[in-house]
Amino acid sequence: MSGIKVIRPAERDCGTAQTTGMQREAGVSKETTGARTIWSGYVKTPPGMKSGVHHHGDCESAIYIISGRARFSWGDKLQYSAEVGPGDFLYVPPNEIHMEENLSDTEPVEMIVSRGCTEMLVVNVPDPRQA
Repeated sequence: MSGIKVIRPAERDCGTAQTTGMQREAGVSKETTGARTIWSGYVKTPPGMKSGVHHHGDCESAIYIISGRARFSWGDKLQYSAEVGPGDFLYVPPNEIHMEENLSDTEPVEMIVSRGCTEMLVVNVPDPRQA
């Protein structure tokens, strides 16, 4: 059947690429809908967690924060950071190494992530501050 496809929470693909400290679930992807140019999913970072350092290759990312407060760090040495909360959007350029940190010890950070590619490309990298 062609046309609009609805992906319910139980139908999300939890087998997508992962990074330590985060839970990613693909909603719209090549695998779930046959999407040809985008990937979009739900991401949750538990209370007090930091993600591993990673990037998403040549994919651009748009992130919308649903709930919680987070710090995003980026740059060659993760030297830049921004705190974000509900209603904020972020843009992550291709190949930008970054990490997320949940600023709460009690509440998760929930977000919607969309990318200009059909697969959930994640390249986990060593923490540049440890080099």
